[in-house]
Amino acid sequence: MKNPFVAPIIEQIDNPRLSSADFKRLLLDFTQSLKDCVKGEADDALTRLAPVLASKNVSRASWVAEVGKAMVESGCSGRELCRPLAQGLRRALRATQPLTAKLERKLAPKLVNLEDPDKAQRWTESAIRQLAIKLPQAVASLRTAERFCDAAFTIYGQQVGSRPKACRFLQSSLTPMVPWSRPVRDLHILLQLLENEPLVVIDMAQRRGFVGTFGGVVDNQHLLTLLLDTYVQQLVFGKPLVSYDVAQCAQGIGPCRVAENAVQGAWNVYSYKALNEKQMLPEARDLKANKHWVWPDRTPDQIPTLDGFRVLLLGPPSYPRVWSFERKFQHVRAGIKVDRELTKLDLRAWLDRIHLANFPPNGVSAAEAPVAP
Repeated sequence: MKNPFVAPIIEQIDNPRLSSADFKRLLLDFTQSLKDCVKGEADDALTRLAPVLASKNVSRASWVAEVGKAMVESGCSGRELCRPLAQGLRRALRATQPLTAKLERKLAPKLVNLEDPDKAQRWTESAIRQLAIKLPQAVASLRTAERFCDAAFTIYGQQVGSRPKACRFLQSSLTPMVPWSRPVRDLHILLQLLENEPLVVIDMAQRRGFVGTFGGVVDNQHLLTLLLDTYVQQLVFGKPLVSYDVAQCAQGIGPCRVAENAVQGAWNVYSYKALNEKQMLPEARDLKANKHWVWPDRTPDQIPTLDGFRVLLLGPPSYPRVWSFERKFQHVRAGIKVDRELTKLDLRAWLDRIHLANFPPNGVSAAEAPVAP
């Protein structure tokens, strides 16, 4: 049975004579009608409602997006929302251009030498509040865009395959607002997350490792936390290196935050460029080698690739490391999948490949080789 409360929303969203309060009542009637729906009926209603997110009345469209978010969180499929959501968000972001231009001209120079990110955020929020007097429509469009972003965290968080296309579609609209809006900045991060990224991990002390893939990882701290769990659970089958709660949190299951200092590091993690001519890692106490460390506050796309693989080399830790883990996105699943463990021959082949990349016969490393025009 088709939900009769969908049609009035579709018909009235662009009606300028209908007040915002009356339109919100239409949305309330619709959401209350869902209490008695089976899942198939709710999915059908959401599919019919989806095109409304691309409406010219972006403010009302963003309210519909919030309803769509709640329905997806309740179990509906968000697949049909992906395209119109991106269209509505782009429309809202383009309307913020006067605000972006003013912030770039007036505020950006003052933030150049400011090292405190919290203070920078306070200054930005204060500037936007002040500019709301001169640029009310642009600031209102920013608030609308941020409502779209809130829905997008849920919808694109679950619809992994839609992210690359949405990223390309929104890139030019998102980028100017990234320095000025935390929700826009976070959405930009979400849409650029690596998925099914090829990975090689080699424990140099134990002479073992694996080939696999990873995805949904926000930063290297997240990747290292997952690795602590994966290494034990899928490779050595030994004593857990992280608690069950930490492992679930890192995988995108359950609460986004675990106890303070709940994760203890087990290695120095290096890029493949750390391997020397003897196919050994630097001494753990050699802190000059930290240029090759995989730093927790950086991102996986900054880890050098070799033949299309992100390569991690594990060595003994230089000093005890403890950190607290908090997942950035509620609805994004993350993980490391082990495809196969490296045999002795595989391990030797990879070490030889790394040695050849770091110390090529012609004296020019792969990273330094000129790119053909």
